[in-house]
Amino acid sequence: MSRTPRKRKKRKSSKKNYVVVSTKSYGNKLKGTRIYFEGRKPQKLNPDGSIKFGKHILETLSAKFQNFKWIITPATNSIETKWGVTRIRISEKLLSKMYQEEWSRSRDIKNDIVRRFFSITFPSYFSDGITQTYVPGTLAGMLDKKIVSRLSTEDRDVIRKFIPEFVATEAVGTVTLLKASAEIKTLKELATDFEKEIDKDHGESWWQDYIKANILLMQQGYIKALDKLNLAIGETKFPDFSLITHDNYLDILEIKKPDTQILKEDTGRGNFFWTTEVSKAIIQTENYIDNVSRHGDALRSHLKDKFNLETKALRPRGIILVGDTRRFASQKQRDDLRLLSQGIKNITILTYDELLTRLKNYIVVLEQFSKKLSRPRLPLKATKKKKPGK
Repeated sequence: MSRTPRKRKKRKSSKKNYVVVSTKSYGNKLKGTRIYFEGRKPQKLNPDGSIKFGKHILETLSAKFQNFKWIITPATNSIETKWGVTRIRISEKLLSKMYQEEWSRSRDIKNDIVRRFFSITFPSYFSDGITQTYVPGTLAGMLDKKIVSRLSTEDRDVIRKFIPEFVATEAVGTVTLLKASAEIKTLKELATDFEKEIDKDHGESWWQDYIKANILLMQQGYIKALDKLNLAIGETKFPDFSLITHDNYLDILEIKKPDTQILKEDTGRGNFFWTTEVSKAIIQTENYIDNVSRHGDALRSHLKDKFNLETKALRPRGIILVGDTRRFASQKQRDDLRLLSQGIKNITILTYDELLTRLKNYIVVLEQFSKKLSRPRLPLKATKKKKPGK
């Protein structure tokens, strides 16, 4: 008796939960990449892997993760790494938000393009309303330190014009914080540069130009630097460089090099005294102070006529910037420098390392101040008024 052959049951093929990228629009680098999905395949995901934002999402994930799976879900957004594979779940809701923003932005951009070209082609009819439509959040996503080097001249001009108007609309605390932050950045760069230059072998004229260019930032309390007081009164000599204090007094600044030797040792007694070069600078500064004091009226008139400055050219203070105490070999030198400096009337000996320290200390103060400003202020609690008799 022959048996009838049984029919083999066909195995049901399991449904794939992914599509393979084959669209040319994604480029060869992404070709063959799988886009996974959970549940039913999203309607907007095509068989060739094309989906709006798909290429950009895959490029972003490829740059961040070495081995990953992109999974489209109905409502879940998550990132988890298991067995060396990072699974990035992006919900259809999140994709829809991206679509909506892309649609809004492209609509605004297209409207702007139409208005701009119409205003150029038909200026009699479309002369107004060419301003760009701003989408909230655009600046937050764009502003980054990396774009500074890519700004064009036109970009920089627009920013310079925009910032004052923006600052004018902000609260006083915000404006102060903005100024402090900008000043901190500038001063830090200056401090780094100044410290580096001190150790280099520059001539005296180079240092005079450098200090003149930066002294108002280095030394707080001055509002203006005056280069060469070309005031002719007989053979009277006036300083090449002067400073105006915030209360309109005149200071005289004599600049020497940081590698100038300040003190010389008396080997017999073990004490230190001024070197010849520093002694000459002290005498020269004293002569300048005397000349300014004797011809104060003429000098005040000169500064008023030439610089529109109301100055008090009474006996000014002299400052000699010279040397670097970090080159000293002993504490005795530092102690003697202090004693010698205190013995000079109306003249201050300022070393380069001391000027650098002042600058760094001022930066620390500014940073502490900006931190206080950036802290959110708690609202004041209303105090209940006591009822009379209680």
